[in-house]
Amino acid sequence: MGQRKKAAIEAVALAAICGLLTWHAVHWHSSGVYLEMFNWIGTSKGYLTVLYNVGMMLVLGVTLGLLMERITRIFGYRIGKIKHFTDEEANDEAGRGRAE
Repeated sequence: MGQRKKAAIEAVALAAICGLLTWHAVHWHSSGVYLEMFNWIGTSKGYLTVLYNVGMMLVLGVTLGLLMERITRIFGYRIGKIKHFTDEEANDEAGRGRAE
């Protein structure tokens, strides 16, 4: 299987995961679970609200990052080695030192 085809399959799977996470958040918001969790802040269950929200941000962020990487692979974008200007200056100075 080619790299682009594999990246396309992975991108579809990651997009489905992002869609399910978004659906989950919207469903919990519309059913009032988020409001109930917000009321837990300041009680002994407050840490659950924080852990849930941090976990959702972490999972969705990683999933979106991987999705963007796969989309980039599908389009075949490649970055070549970039020469840094200090490398060129060092080579120029070394060349001049030998010539003089």
